[in-house]
Amino acid sequence: MKTNSTTAKIKVLLLALLLVFGQFYSQIQNGSVGINTSSPNVNSVLDVVSGNNNKGILIPRLTENQRNAIIINKPKDDGLTIYNTTEDCFNYWSFADDEWKSVCGQMGKAVFTVDCSNTKVMGTYVKGRDLTTSNYLNISVNVTKIGNYTISGTTINGYNFYGTGTFLNTGVQTIQIGGQGTPQNVQTDDVTLTANGNDVTCTPAVSVNVLSPAGSYTMSCGGAVANGVYKVGTALNSSNTITLPINVSSLGSYTITTNTVDGISFRGSGTFTSTGNQNITLSGMGTPSSTAVKTITITSDSQGGVSTTCNVSVIVVIPAKKLLAIGLGTTYGYNLSNSGRPSNTLITTNTNYGTLPASTVKYEGWSQIIDGGNSPSAAQLNTWLLGSAPVDMVVIGYSYGMSAGEASVFLQYLQKGGVILSFCEDTTGNQNFFRTIFNDPSITQSTTGGSGDGRTYTLPITSDEITNGPFGDIRGKLWGDDATDVVYFTGLPSGEISVYSNATNANNSTGTVAGAVTAFKHKSFNLIWVGEGGFNSQSGNTGDLNSNTICPFILDTNKKPTPKTTYGTAGTLIYNSTFTANAFAWAIKQAEFKGINTQ
Repeated sequence: MKTNSTTAKIKVLLLALLLVFGQFYSQIQNGSVGINTSSPNVNSVLDVVSGNNNKGILIPRLTENQRNAIIINKPKDDGLTIYNTTEDCFNYWSFADDEWKSVCGQMGKAVFTVDCSNTKVMGTYVKGRDLTTSNYLNISVNVTKIGNYTISGTTINGYNFYGTGTFLNTGVQTIQIGGQGTPQNVQTDDVTLTANGNDVTCTPAVSVNVLSPAGSYTMSCGGAVANGVYKVGTALNSSNTITLPINVSSLGSYTITTNTVDGISFRGSGTFTSTGNQNITLSGMGTPSSTAVKTITITSDSQGGVSTTCNVSVIVVIPAKKLLAIGLGTTYGYNLSNSGRPSNTLITTNTNYGTLPASTVKYEGWSQIIDGGNSPSAAQLNTWLLGSAPVDMVVIGYSYGMSAGEASVFLQYLQKGGVILSFCEDTTGNQNFFRTIFNDPSITQSTTGGSGDGRTYTLPITSDEITNGPFGDIRGKLWGDDATDVVYFTGLPSGEISVYSNATNANNSTGTVAGAVTAFKHKSFNLIWVGEGGFNSQSGNTGDLNSNTICPFILDTNKKPTPKTTYGTAGTLIYNSTFTANAFAWAIKQAEFKGINTQ
């Protein structure tokens, strides 16, 4: 009985195995295999069913490095699939594209790190004020694999940050993560960052200072001052600020912003701790994109004050220029090229024309000062003035005389935007020049008829950049000749020039000639002319410094232009150096914005 029973059990077991094997074999023959199903999908090689609807299927899980270590048999491995744990996504091998593909979008999840030290909180955060588009995190990241990203920043104070997008390039880049919500309390909040689901630990933490509601204050618009040096292509730093005087009438926070002009803007925020007059500082940001003077509009958030907007000008440093000096340099520095002479010292001193915060004219200085001498050749003039790299400016001094052919070259230079400051008394040369540029052969030149050396001439009371420029207001003041032979012109077209002086010697009111002009600025060309070749003459010797008939140009101990005292027979003040300083400030600006090399 025992033997028969055992035999029967074995038979039953074998029969069951045969049935199972028979069913499995049948499924293979039909081309489909089913797990937990007796009727696999006929279009599927393998149909897996979760018996209790509580299980899934796992395929090989590899890191991206492990995946990349697979030796691909390209024709046979087309469609090979793994789960990429680095990316958290399924990947498959594409024979057509010869690369691994992600099914999580076209590029999959990006791989990157967050640079906490260069992550900045932008905008102002005030209790009870909804966040706007100005409230965001400026986050610096280093992308090692392109793809999609999701970054969030959370606080416990009623507002958060969130942003999503796609990195299309690897490397360091900056993204903006917008803020949303409303701060509930006045406090400093630490922002908890996550990047693609991973926590980002920042030490120190990225923090937000939430301010109290705005106080009441009035801006003193006329006292706003821009500080620091501004250069095209150079990012603003901590020295680039605006000092703004205000009068606080009630305590609270403040947020003061500006518009963005040519890439730069300013802002400041904080909380008033006292009422009354005080200064606040607005910090600059951005990078200037042009040398244009920028009118920055300041806007306040005062709850009860007036003057809610102010304007302040920001001056950007003008790039270096190339100067051609024609005439004699000599001991007296007639053409301003002689290093060490006062005329050259004026234009090469950094506090006059330089990049210092205290520089009168914000200017990078001269890339080159070419001493063209008193008799440049026609070929040299053509190269300097009309060549592939023309000079930006020309200064002419004693005793250059221009031929008719050279006058034609100078006219072409002016027509192209060249800048000329001519201090010239050569009769024939001036006549050739003016007959050419004014296209009038009847224009004539004469020597002033006033008596006595050290003659002086009165400047107009009208204001422009020469008579009332950055180095001083010389309206109605005098300039002096150097020894003798100031020349004048008659017949110049009055509609084309602004006259700076006539032929009357202010010392004794002699030499008056109707319609005579001894100095002018052209209204269309970048040209200033004075009929005195020694206008900028000064050796620096004691005798010349004290003379009242020669060397009318003088600087003070700080190398700034200053009037020469007791000049001429009347013993008056003359302002030659101030005139020249203002003229160069004008010329530098013209060369930058309306010059022959203006882009």
